[in-house]
Amino acid sequence: MSARWLHRWVGLVLGGWFLLLGLSGAVLVYWHALEAAQLPRPVAGEHMPMQPLFEAAARHMRDIPWRIFPADEHRDHAVAIFQTDDGRRMVHLDPTTGAVQATLPWRGAAVHWVYDFHANALAGRTGKLLVGLTALPLLIGLAVGLRLWLKRGAVPLRESLLPAAGLRGRRRLSSWHRSIGIWAFGPLLLATGSGLPVSFPETTRLLLQPLLAPAPVFQVPAAKGAGEIDLDGAVARALAALPGWRLGWAEPPGDDGDPEWLIVLLRQTHEWPSGRAAAWVNARTGRLEEVRLPDGVDHARAWLRAVHEGRVFGTAHRWSVIASGIAMMVLAGLGPLLWLRSRRRVPAAA
Repeated sequence: MSARWLHRWVGLVLGGWFLLLGLSGAVLVYWHALEAAQLPRPVAGEHMPMQPLFEAAARHMRDIPWRIFPADEHRDHAVAIFQTDDGRRMVHLDPTTGAVQATLPWRGAAVHWVYDFHANALAGRTGKLLVGLTALPLLIGLAVGLRLWLKRGAVPLRESLLPAAGLRGRRRLSSWHRSIGIWAFGPLLLATGSGLPVSFPETTRLLLQPLLAPAPVFQVPAAKGAGEIDLDGAVARALAALPGWRLGWAEPPGDDGDPEWLIVLLRQTHEWPSGRAAAWVNARTGRLEEVRLPDGVDHARAWLRAVHEGRVFGTAHRWSVIASGIAMMVLAGLGPLLWLRSRRRVPAAA
């Protein structure tokens, strides 16, 4: 089995899937903006505290939200998630006025369908596993393609770096395939390699945990609470314990008698990607009960996810991810065309 044979058949068998992954991945770089485009624009102005938004969502659905997210740099609206008999529902609230601007099924926007397709092929946990496994032949195809490019024989270097003018037929297709492939190799390798931990988070933890630092131990101050506390009070209590963090989302006390707000915190907006912290605040006493800080694996997985989504190195990073997705689509299309051209060639007469 030659390297060329392996490269060809990886592309022919999985090329259609790679094309769809490239297309969906390129779209998802700006998925928050695409989601916001389907919703009314919120009123400009200072954002309301979280408790009135929480109450507005509860009034609208006549139920207590399961989880609520604030508006942030990715999301123009505050979003409350409800568990209903018909599945989860998303209530989008104007963060300035508290008005309900949309109520959608969980992941009901069109871009959510693209997200689920890219993440799990619309097949849940099994699909997520299969999507992750297809990264392995893609990595093999990239490695073998690089080897073939380096051993390009009599093909001029310029023709391997840039599509050459004046070529026809199979040689023109081959020139395009070689030149696009070498320029896209780095971004595709980065996108594919960083996507593996997203598909296999627990395996990533098992591999990295012995190598990375454990979570710091947070000593909760032995202070008495100030009495009954609402969402804003719980958030303030958590942020006072962890300066430099911000609210990611919150979950209210449960119906099972659990009296604690769960406050999930993220690092400040423009800091390096990191794992999430969690704080539990007693709604009855206002006392901070527990804080869990992220460990080295949490930080690594957050960073790798941000790399995969194009969120680390600014606009240039986003556009490189988009370009790599488009390149994957083009390469997946050029490969079968090259194969068909080679099949059509008539052997010379004896």
